[in-house]
Amino acid sequence: MVANRHRISRFELVSEIDPGLLEERQWALEERRFSSTRIQLTSVTDLGDSVASILEIGPGSGYFSSIMKSLNYSVKTADIKSRTNPDYLGDFREAQIPEKFDLVAAFEMLQHLPYTDLPATLTKLAELSNKYVLISIPSRVHRLELSIEVPAMLAPRRLGLGWLRGKHSFSATWEWPRGKDRAKETWEGREDYWKPHYWEVGRKSFPRSRFLADVESAGLRIIWHKYNPQHTHHLFVLAEKVAS
Repeated sequence: MVANRHRISRFELVSEIDPGLLEERQWALEERRFSSTRIQLTSVTDLGDSVASILEIGPGSGYFSSIMKSLNYSVKTADIKSRTNPDYLGDFREAQIPEKFDLVAAFEMLQHLPYTDLPATLTKLAELSNKYVLISIPSRVHRLELSIEVPAMLAPRRLGLGWLRGKHSFSATWEWPRGKDRAKETWEGREDYWKPHYWEVGRKSFPRSRFLADVESAGLRIIWHKYNPQHTHHLFVLAEKVAS
């Protein structure tokens, strides 16, 4: 009887899952996209003991925050969507967030705001941080990748060719020619949970250099920026606050 009650309870719980949230979490598990989650995680852990507290703006699938919590980081979230159960509900630029964090993360969310709002938004991210701001944004770039795997039989060590064994890859990424800007109306018509994209790095009016300059204009110094080599649609930027 107890087992039956457990099954019924679980069924009721599953039936209450928000279909949109479930779709978003399944979508984020696609191999290339989840490789970006790995970069999110390692970008923080590589900073060592300098980061203990994190604020994530727009937690999306929730994988980053849940994994970081399991690693004993103190993590809070802010979101305009109640279904993600954020610590701070509402537009983070207007919400009363009384604390600061060692690192503020904003993954794949800045493009949902008009670019004219970007300078003030970046400044707000910097204000909420004690040390670092970690960002990822969508990018439209070109990529060439060549890969070959040499089997051991074709690279015998007795001939000094052992170093050739295994997988060898070459890749290159570039922006030119940039894609055309898309009219805002074409994005606003989308009916999915990531609508709309007002802009993307790599399009005609939004070169990477422009975005990076805006980051530094917000009182931040860029430590590094890089594309996800497995999914170049994501550009990552790690920046630190400039001492005032």
